[in-house]
Amino acid sequence: MSQVYGEGPSNADESPLRIVADANIPGLDTTFAQHGSVTRLNGRNLTSADLRTADILLVRSVTRVDARLLDDTPVRFVASATIGTDHLDRDWLDRNGVTWIHAPGCNADAAAQYSVAMLLLSARRLGFELSQKTLGVVGHGNVGSRVGYLLNALGIESVRIYDPPLAEAGQSEFCSMDEISRCDIISLHVPLTRSGRWPTFHLIDRDFLRRLPAGALLVNSSRGDVVHGEALLRWLRAGKGHAALDVWPGEPRPDPELIRAATVATPHVAGYSLDGKYRGTLCIYAAFREWLGKDPAAPELLRTLPPRHLPEATRTAADAILAACPVEQDDAAMRRLTEATATEIGTGFDALRAGYAPRRDFAGWQVPTELPQNLKNQLRALRFDTDFIDLTPKTG
Repeated sequence: MSQVYGEGPSNADESPLRIVADANIPGLDTTFAQHGSVTRLNGRNLTSADLRTADILLVRSVTRVDARLLDDTPVRFVASATIGTDHLDRDWLDRNGVTWIHAPGCNADAAAQYSVAMLLLSARRLGFELSQKTLGVVGHGNVGSRVGYLLNALGIESVRIYDPPLAEAGQSEFCSMDEISRCDIISLHVPLTRSGRWPTFHLIDRDFLRRLPAGALLVNSSRGDVVHGEALLRWLRAGKGHAALDVWPGEPRPDPELIRAATVATPHVAGYSLDGKYRGTLCIYAAFREWLGKDPAAPELLRTLPPRHLPEATRTAADAILAACPVEQDDAAMRRLTEATATEIGTGFDALRAGYAPRRDFAGWQVPTELPQNLKNQLRALRFDTDFIDLTPKTG
């Protein structure tokens, strides 16, 4: 459950709360609406005027929460249904007595699974096998550790990991960034930080890119500004390597030239599974109830999500992963943005995210009973649902 940063309400009355929420946060009717009125708005366009009578603010990463938004409003509690906090001015919130929470790890499965799907599609397009490459994972937290697990389940053993805070804590399996620069594939899974001992802003810059092996592949599904966009574009244009990008410098207006140059280009949807979104809502709702001094128990929303079914034509684990994560379809939609004007790109980028077709995590995909047992075993290791009983009547 998410940690609550701040104190609960000083008054113990049960008067209905006034809640303003990003319209793209699901499950509000069976959670927060039980405690007051919920006004749903476009999170990208929220203003201070929208919060003049609000007690509670529920956001995603598209909303910058700071003094400009909250000053002179009655908001007492801010919850972000996302894993990151770089959109929250945490110092200002703390100084002004506004309780804030987020949902670390809520969509980690989705982001990790989609990242691996990006790798697999890149491998198909570039004509190589992942098993023939050395992979470097930068960041071994909620997402990065899951990426490592999935790669291992796919039989890929040559994986190096860079995570200096964990290395300093005494975990010996981590390598240096210099060792990462010698990998054939680098996958980024870090928060965006601009200060501290290990800032990640422009972690991948011109000097790092110049050290990579010829034909290296950079995968980024963390935050766009972890990579220096101009340096990356020059590197790609020079034919030095390749990139698979789900996040972009300058969102929501990514550079169309960078989109064209990428091997795989998707609209910041790696974490956009139904499971992850509902898990984010449940995470902040449980913390919200704790803030109210109530039992943090939350409804079982995930049990209500309908399962998906892998195609019977599934022949490999890669087939299953790319069926569950429609990266190729998302890539095609993203590339259509390059035909738009600069203003239209921003609107179109947000529209792709807001209108993204519901996707299930691997655990929400049922495996055909007819598949070979060795493939079913591998899919089970990848967390696909291989235990359901198919009661569909057979003909013939």
